[in-house]
Amino acid sequence: MKLSAIRALLKQHGHKTTAEIDRFDVKRAAGEVIGVDVMLTDGTLAYLPVDAVAGRG
Repeated sequence: MKLSAIRALLKQHGHKTTAEIDRFDVKRAAGEVIGVDVMLTDGTLAYLPVDAVAGRG
């Protein structure tokens, strides 16, 4: 998953795309990306599900 895709998920879930990312963990199930855990430098931790955004599931 590219950083631009993570930034797009941040935007779609109401976070600023300019937020400084400290770290992230891409969550997979059966080889498909299902979401991303993102920790921002301000201490915010967010789980960004991919299925809800893509309209799948």
